Amino acid sequence: METGVKKTALFGGTFDPLHRGHLELLRNINDELCPDRIIIIPAGHPYLKEKNGKKITPGKLRLEMLEAGLEELGLPYEISTVEMEKSGPSYSVDTVNMIREKDIKNGAEVADTDYLFLCGSDVLFSVEGWHEARKFLSGVILTVVRRSGDDIESIRLQKKKLEDEMNARVYISSCMGLDISSSMIRNAPEKYRDLIPDKVYGYILEHHLYGM
Repeated sequence: METGVKKTALFGGTFDPLHRGHLELLRNINDELCPDRIIIIPAGHPYLKEKNGKKITPGKLRLEMLEAGLEELGLPYEISTVEMEKSGPSYSVDTVNMIREKDIKNGAEVADTDYLFLCGSDVLFSVEGWHEARKFLSGVILTVVRRSGDDIESIRLQKKKLEDEMNARVYISSCMGLDISSSMIRNAPEKYRDLIPDKVYGYILEHHLYGM
């Protein structure tokens, strides 16, 4: 990545619920890349999940859990609710543009800012099918966090393909994501109690979420 350019890390997700794997990822990215800002973006209408018939906890509850759990992060961060405020599906290209436009209104020099879109390695192999994929990739640095079972050679080949064919900028992080998913926790919150921030677990109990 270029030196002298400000870095804004964008971390989107359903956060249903936020877990300690999310917090660890953000801490590791902060240590590795030293972003000037971390913006966390809870999904409003995760259309791909809803399209596949997955039940999503209402946005208000997910946002409150997110706010509670991020108290454990120990880093400066912002929460952007641009996707929650938008009616209908939220596409990543629109989300990044809305955040950039808000930064411009606030006087930020966006021309001197790299927007780091944090994602798992699976995104590398699906992003070409996203809404306005080429436009999206031109506006961010796709910042890929691998998991332990990933094939690094396949990832490197796909990185080169996106760079050559889609004019993408792709950065493969040296840190590894934990093998934790929110679906694991939704299915058995008591079993995975140690993976849930204390205030998130308290919120789950208070609001009787995930069968509790």
